[in-house]
Order: sequence, then C-alpha cells, then structure tokens
Amino acid sequence: MKERTLLKQLQRKNEKALEEIMKKYGAYVTTISKEILAGKGTKEDVEEVVSDVFISLWNTAERIDYEKYTSIKAYIGMIARNKAKDKIRAIKSWNLELYDDVLLIDNQAERLMEQKEQQRIIQKLLQQLKPMDREIFLLYYYRYFKIEEIAVQLNMNPQTIKTRLRRGRKTLRNALREEGYTVYENKD
Repeated sequence: MKERTLLKQLQRKNEKALEEIMKKYGAYVTTISKEILAGKGTKEDVEEVVSDVFISLWNTAERIDYEKYTSIKAYIGMIARNKAKDKIRAIKSWNLELYDDVLLIDNQAERLMEQKEQQRIIQKLLQQLKPMDREIFLLYYYRYFKIEEIAVQLNMNPQTIKTRLRRGRKTLRNALREEGYTVYENKD
C-alpha cells in the first residue's frame, strides 16, 4: 500500500493500516529510540518508547498535515525523537551531552557531516553566550529541565528564562545563517 493510502486508512482507524506501518517502520523507530537513549536507557525503555510512538501515531493520525509531512516516515521520526526525549526528561539524572548524536534519521554520510558541523558551530556559539544565558540554554535543551524548574534553581522569573532562551535561539539561528545554513523559523 502506498503511503498516502496507508495514511488515509490510518486516519479512518483501520487497524490493518497501523499493523502495516508498524511492520514497515518498526525497525526505523527502534533505531531512532536506541540512538537517543544510547547508554542511558534499557532495552525495555526502548521498547516502551517504540510502543508509545505507534500509540501516538494512532491517536493523532487524523491531525497529520499532508503539507508538512509528505511521508509517514518523517512524521513517525518526529514522534520517535520526541517520545525518546520525553523518556529522558522523565529520569532527571540522565543528561544529553552537547556532542551526542541524538538523532540520525537518515544514514547518508553527507547528512551526518552536516549535523557534526552544526554541532561544532553550536558548541562554539554557546561558549560565546553570557555564562548565565549558556547555563539556561544547557539546562533547558540538553538537560531537559522545565522553565519553571530553571527559574526556581536560578532564582529567576520564568518570563526572564523564556526571554533568554528566545534570545539564545535567535543568536544561534543568525550564526547558522552566517555559516551558510538554511534555518527554518519556529515562531518564538
């Protein structure tokens, strides 16, 4: 079955469509989950994330935007990344290091090199941020603290944390553009 047909069947809550998607993309989701949880989660954690991905796909199928996600694979990859990161957030003692390869959706060497270069640039830029801004950025994006938790830890207003994060993202986007990368805008 073609992807668009599979997606339409899934949106109509056809269980056979979900089974086919699970067969087709189960290994892909498992690989993403293992990459993100590498050395930090158990086999059972990976299995739980994989299950959560397909449950989430089932529950949100009717909201999949055809324009944004041209393939089920892209949508599932996004869910898998988010579910694996959620798993890490659930266990506060786990930290993702800035240099970790947290997500490799495609296995092409060119894409891997681009990701490594972006990581190098981000590491360099983070060193240029003011110490407090860098600490906030690392707590939020790499240690998965919530804004309210950071505010309590640093004795700051949550709105100040949000402002500093927004400013840091803007700085990183501008620097990536200067390096010649295409940067997709998120509404801050």
